[in-house]
Amino acid sequence: MKKIDKHIGLYFIIDGDFTRDFLAMTKLAINLEVKIIQYRDKNASPTEMLKNATEIRELTEKSDTIFIVNDNIEVALKSHAGGVHIGQEDIKYEDARKMLPEKIIGVSTDNLEQSLFAEKMGADYIGLGPIFPTSTKPDAGPIIGIKKLSEIVKTIQIPIVAIGGINVENLVSVLATKVSGVAIISAILGKLSPENEIKKIINKIKKYNQMRG
Repeated sequence: MKKIDKHIGLYFIIDGDFTRDFLAMTKLAINLEVKIIQYRDKNASPTEMLKNATEIRELTEKSDTIFIVNDNIEVALKSHAGGVHIGQEDIKYEDARKMLPEKIIGVSTDNLEQSLFAEKMGADYIGLGPIFPTSTKPDAGPIIGIKKLSEIVKTIQIPIVAIGGINVENLVSVLATKVSGVAIISAILGKLSPENEIKKIINKIKKYNQMRG
């Protein structure tokens, strides 16, 4: 099983609200050596999700890219994905772990208390946000901001992936908090050339890491 390390970089969420060409986006991510992709498809039927997830997994299993399914435990299990990402309103962590004992499980949090609890329960990583205002998730909690993000990163030992309103312009301010990764949807899929945006983001992360040493 592929494992998550502390240096995630770009965590690319391939969201069905922005694209239906999941395979093209997966191939693009693999070619650009993105470490983690997540398949998110809120409006698809379970059958359609399973078909898409299985096809994505067939591509990622031959690569170093980790494949995560958003929310749906059954689809993650049946597609043999690398793991699943669950929210606060989804299945309980302990139930997810029973179903996927050897898989990666990420948990969405929006404050320190939730993050500490997810870490204590054994989550492999945390998706923390929204850092900035975002239109991608209308039901997202209150804005966390850079200061709170930095405080939480200092407290939590497992990898933290920041999410919510992150783009090329504000990326460095997020990286400065020493997060393990940044999850991005619209700032990639909402652009004319997702490939160019991924390249810009990855290059900016590399340059920042080199500068920091």
